Amino acid sequence: MAKAEVAQQGLWRSSALVFAAIHDVLSEAAAHPDVFVDEQMLRGDAAELSVRAAVADLAVRLNLAESTVRSHGHIAATMQQMVPRVWSRFVEGEVSTQNAREAASVVTELPDSAWAEFDARLVDPARTLAPARFAAKARALRETLHPTPLAERHELASAQRRVAVEQDRDGMGWISAYLPSETIAMASARVDAAAFEHFREADETRTMNQLRADVFADLLLGDGEDRPKVTLALTIPMLALLGHSGELAVLEGAGPIDLDTARRLVGDLPSFTRLLTDPVTGRVVQMDPNQYRLSAAIKRWFTVRQVTCDFPGCGRRAVNCDLDHTVAWADGGLSTLANLAPRCRKHHTMKHQTKWKVENLPGHPEPVWTSPTGYQREADPPPF
Repeated sequence: MAKAEVAQQGLWRSSALVFAAIHDVLSEAAAHPDVFVDEQMLRGDAAELSVRAAVADLAVRLNLAESTVRSHGHIAATMQQMVPRVWSRFVEGEVSTQNAREAASVVTELPDSAWAEFDARLVDPARTLAPARFAAKARALRETLHPTPLAERHELASAQRRVAVEQDRDGMGWISAYLPSETIAMASARVDAAAFEHFREADETRTMNQLRADVFADLLLGDGEDRPKVTLALTIPMLALLGHSGELAVLEGAGPIDLDTARRLVGDLPSFTRLLTDPVTGRVVQMDPNQYRLSAAIKRWFTVRQVTCDFPGCGRRAVNCDLDHTVAWADGGLSTLANLAPRCRKHHTMKHQTKWKVENLPGHPEPVWTSPTGYQREADPPPF
């Protein structure tokens, strides 16, 4: 037990040191943009470009998402300024990373006049309470100290409503929505009521959880002519479609799916784009390397093949990316499979406006990104 306690405190202390180091790097990048930005780009937005390049550099070094790097740096900056007592305990390994993250999140929603009291009243609970209990405590204290009426805060929060999708294993995934509480309550009641109607039927064999999920899907997708018109790419190895291979199919936005599901989609859903890959070469399009403007079909194929931006760790869907020449067209780069890659606007811009560069190097099947500080990482390969 003592070993577990010491190791846990060391982990929390290490988290605080990582957050602080990231904050220091980003602060230095903002103060000295010439490290990360070419001299000709040192203009009014040079500091932000420099921070963006530094975030990407840290992300590939630490194998973290860029949003996570920014979050870690933000936590350190926020806690050092707004809740220094809780921060000092975090650095000593007495406050959990979860509690530190919650304290930083909640205090940013309070005016500066409330920071000191929030810090003083939460320093002991941050040390002694488990994350769920501490979160409830911090949020309750926030309600007490916040000067803005709840109705006004609710209106501002409602503007942040959104939907999130997360792929899971075995051909399954999650879809969630951040919505006003009253909307969630009514939607949940509607799903429950419809599911219970089915549950009461004599021949119904599904559980309530299964019925809720099925009702939820039916409400989203509609029925028959009510279904929205959407287009997804479904890539199926030809021999697999014919039953002579066990290779999996790949559904755009979902990843690998079983062949039975793929065959059903091919047969029943004409809104899907069917791409049958050649069993020998795997190629589905031909390209003219001397053509700068690419056809919609070729761009479409790249979004299916690559799935996401090829910058290490970037999850931006390829369909929302630019199709970029690794060796620029102006420098003699051709429109070939080896020289083209989907890159999101952020990383495409970063390539041109900072000291980040990407090259096709001998011995590397994918382009190699080099950071302004000299760190190299091969671009993310197609996932499937």
